[in-house]
Amino acid sequence: KKDMVQVCTLLSIKTGGCPEDCGYCSQSIHSDDPIEATPLMSLEEVKKQATLARDQGSTRFCMGAAWRRPSNKNIDRVIKMIDVVHDLGMESCVTLGMLSEDQAVRLSKSGLNYYNHNLDTLLLLIVKMSIHLWELIPHS
Repeated sequence: KKDMVQVCTLLSIKTGGCPEDCGYCSQSIHSDDPIEATPLMSLEEVKKQATLARDQGSTRFCMGAAWRRPSNKNIDRVIKMIDVVHDLGMESCVTLGMLSEDQAVRLSKSGLNYYNHNLDTLLLLIVKMSIHLWELIPHS
């Protein structure tokens, strides 16, 4: 609705240990200030956190995992988490890194409402490459 604000909660379901070097993210193993890696959260803990979020007014529950590419086994586990979120009456959102086409289809068929993927790393790379190319061009 036009005069409403949607309250969303973001939960890190797998923190740290990402092999990607985005240049700014503390989730990366390449970070100057990396955070301690944790395994994928249990379904029971996700349900507990999602219930708390719902009870505090959230209508969308987002789950983020520090992966470059999730395994199919991890996608299976995340789909169960999505089911828990939906069973609680909330919209679901995930950010899991780069997906295969099959993984994206599976998440879509699970009823996932939103997928978030940061493209800013690509833009940062383009800027760096542009600066480098500019430096290589002879200027008179």
